[in-house]
Parts: sequence; C-alpha cells; structure tokens
Amino acid sequence: MNISNHPDNEIKSFLASFSFNHNCLNQFRLYGNEDNIIGSGVSIAFNKDFFGLDTERSINNEIISSHSIKSINPFENKQIKFESNNNLHPLPLYRCLYFDPETGYMALAKRNKQSFYLEYKNEKTPEAIDSEWDEYIKSLYETDKINSIRDNLEKIKELIEELSNNPELKKISNLDELLSLAVLPISCLIKHAAFEDEDECRMIYITHIADDNIVEPQDYQSANSLFVEYTHVEEYIDNIYLGPQCKMQHKIWLQNHFKKKRREREIKLIKSEMPLR
Repeated sequence: MNISNHPDNEIKSFLASFSFNHNCLNQFRLYGNEDNIIGSGVSIAFNKDFFGLDTERSINNEIISSHSIKSINPFENKQIKFESNNNLHPLPLYRCLYFDPETGYMALAKRNKQSFYLEYKNEKTPEAIDSEWDEYIKSLYETDKINSIRDNLEKIKELIEELSNNPELKKISNLDELLSLAVLPISCLIKHAAFEDEDECRMIYITHIADDNIVEPQDYQSANSLFVEYTHVEEYIDNIYLGPQCKMQHKIWLQNHFKKKRREREIKLIKSEMPLR
C-alpha cells in the first residue's frame, strides 16, 4: 500500500495469537521450549465462549476519539463505549491472511487435515474423516473470500493513492500517519505466506495509549512491553496438550492445580505423541 509505519503513534494495537491446530509439532518446536528443551511446553485449547462476536469491540473508538491527533479519528464510524475496568469484553477472533507480495499468493488460516484425523481417530473411519474435512473446506468458501479480499485491497490501495495525491489533503502535515492508522486493522491480520503452516488466528484490540485497560509496568527500567488483561482464562480451557518432552513435574503441577479448583467440567491433560525426530 506504500504506507510507512509510525511506531511512535499513540494509537496502539494489542494482539493475542492462536493456532487452529492444537496438537502441532511445529508449534511445540517453535514456541514450546521450556529451559531450552524442545517440545517441553504445553498447548492450551480454549472453547468458543472465550471469544466474542462483536467485531466493533476490536477498536476502542471512544478513547481514540478523545485523544486523536488534531481531532481526526480514522475509526470514527465505530461508536462503541468501553468500560475501563482493566478487563476487556470478549473479543472476536479473526483468521490471518497469508500473503506473498512477490507472487500475489493468498490463503486463509484454517485447520489442517491431520487435525481432523487426530480428533476423530477413535471415533470414525478414514473415509468418514475425509468427508468431515471436505465439508469443512466447503464451508469456508475460501476462493470467494480471497477474490473479495483482492478486490477490496485494490480499492483501498487506489483510494490511498487518491488521498495522498489530493492537493487539499496534502496540506495536512500528518496525512501519512492518519492513512497508516486507517489500515491498522488490516495490517494486524496479514502475515507473510512463509508462515502459513502456523494457521494463525488473532484477537486484536486497537486503542489509545491512555486506555485504562492497559496494564502499566511496575518496573519501568526492565519493561519492554505493555499488555491488557482479557478475562479469567482458566474458565474457558477445554484441554491442555502436553508437549512430547513436557517435564513430569509440570504435568503433576497441572493435575494438582486443576483438581484443587474442583471445576464442574474437567480439563483433560493429553500427552502429545508427535515425534520430534
């Protein structure tokens, strides 16, 4: 889109990343390394109630409007009121779009076929699992969505070029910064096609740096990031997959922790059988 990033802008995006594939060797190898032991971490599977459906909650327009640069708010069409209680409302989950700018290749994040076999291996025949997979792929309408995305991105690109070359708008000193903010939600959800095997989906929360939901670091000398509290995570856990080399003491700790909680619905601890070699 030929737009520069502006890291010093006071409007920030907060992201929480998830994968559609809950028992994935690559994920364990890349992100599940406790004490530098490959595949020793855990994969936490959440139920759908962990996420919301209201897409307008992804942008805290109220606080952005009250602090926006020169009173120009690129998100002003979204009038949503948030409560500043250091605990966000449930946020929607978005599929990442995988894009190769050199070739134009695009794909949507989705479950892989192996995940269906892992889920139904003790319940269905391979033929029945293949049928489940085929129905899942059909339900995504990926080709139609990709075509729509291409068209809309092209329209956005043309509009940005038109605005950038408008003599009247060029008088706005921070026009480039405002255009960058306008496409911020898009940039939060596009990843290079090289990462497609991660099948990532994200919650996004775009807000002003003055948002009370942002947790301030206690030690500013060692602080390297900010975050927002989302919700009580444990209430929404379905299963926990233990990495191929998860330490025994970690498994025992998890068993003890959840037994003491006396939850109505038990959280299953499942040892991953993915081979590291």
